[in-house]
Amino acid sequence: MHTSNDHIFVLMPSLSLLFLAGLLGVCWATQPKQRFLLWLCAAFLLTAMSISIRSVLKFEVLNHYVVLVNALFLAGAWCFSKSFSERRRVPTYPLAALVLCAATLASLYYFVNVAQNQVGRLHAFGIGVALMLLLPVPAVLKRGLTNDWLDRTLLWSYLSYAVFTMLRPTLVAAFAHNGLGDAMDANSTYWLTTLMSILLFALLFTVLVCAVTIRDTVRQLRTERDLDALTQILNRRAFREAAQHRLSDQRLYPMALLASDIDHFKRINDNWGHDKGDEVLQLVARAMQHNVRSNDLVARFGGEEFMVLLTKIDLQGAEQVATRIGLELRNDQEVLPNGPALTLSFGITSISNAEQLEGALRQADQLLYSAKNAGRDRVHVEGRTYPDISFEHTIPADHPMALLM
Repeated sequence: MHTSNDHIFVLMPSLSLLFLAGLLGVCWATQPKQRFLLWLCAAFLLTAMSISIRSVLKFEVLNHYVVLVNALFLAGAWCFSKSFSERRRVPTYPLAALVLCAATLASLYYFVNVAQNQVGRLHAFGIGVALMLLLPVPAVLKRGLTNDWLDRTLLWSYLSYAVFTMLRPTLVAAFAHNGLGDAMDANSTYWLTTLMSILLFALLFTVLVCAVTIRDTVRQLRTERDLDALTQILNRRAFREAAQHRLSDQRLYPMALLASDIDHFKRINDNWGHDKGDEVLQLVARAMQHNVRSNDLVARFGGEEFMVLLTKIDLQGAEQVATRIGLELRNDQEVLPNGPALTLSFGITSISNAEQLEGALRQADQLLYSAKNAGRDRVHVEGRTYPDISFEHTIPADHPMALLM
């Protein structure tokens, strides 16, 4: 019979799991998009309920509730598996989990009430829980391991827990003084090993998951800070920072800076509405990303103005990139099916060292506006001579085009 001190001792792992579940619940409340936190919280809660009942009930009484107690533990294992699946974005296989749970509970009922085989009961339970935990692992391994050390540590810790759960009866039988003979006692080596392993792995998972959550939150904040909300490309500040990193790498030279502006963008907003104008901005951003390489940078500088840093390219190659972008947009009929062709004006200048960035930005801007003044829908490149005219001012006031300016 348990004393009050015994009850406190055997319930400590359960109380600790409840505390960790509460901590994870708070983390999920602050980061509701991180759903795997909620599933891990549920896993700890169900596991705590199962081992609490198992710890305080006498062996004779426990046999009457063996299916219920172990069903709670298996449900906790599935929630753990679900949490891991959510984190790694792989399938959860609920039907396979249901079949596995039913098979495990049926085996437990057989070993408890029919065969009355304690060793078979422990092995069946360990294998069932381990297989439940391992359900998402093949899909994770098929997708390949990440280079992030936190994610890799989380994966190997998860695998270690699943394997240890499967081998726990065998290890205790091999190394414990009494083997599995007293495994059903609350103070047995097997049960204390079970409690300590659950608690230690739960602590490890909580630390790793909190670290991963904090890291992901910082990354999300950095992404929100660096990306233009509408087009999901770099904003002006992030472009300057990233450009300095590119310019410090001598292997990426020669480079070119390409400034561009959507022609008659105000007319698009006025005639088709701001929602359509937003679609045009997104279309331009996608077209630019389609036509650059991994080391190049694309940014929205504000309004309808975009900036592109091209690496390992001369002015002639940069002009070809601008021409391809303009051609792709001009041929697009989806965003403005009944409107005029979508065109851009470009200004292109070269960069030969890191100190040139600010001057190159100004020069590319000047070339861009000379292209717009020369009639729009054209590319002006550094080193060439262009007429210094204002296209709008060359059109008579009563000309139909003047009404669009």
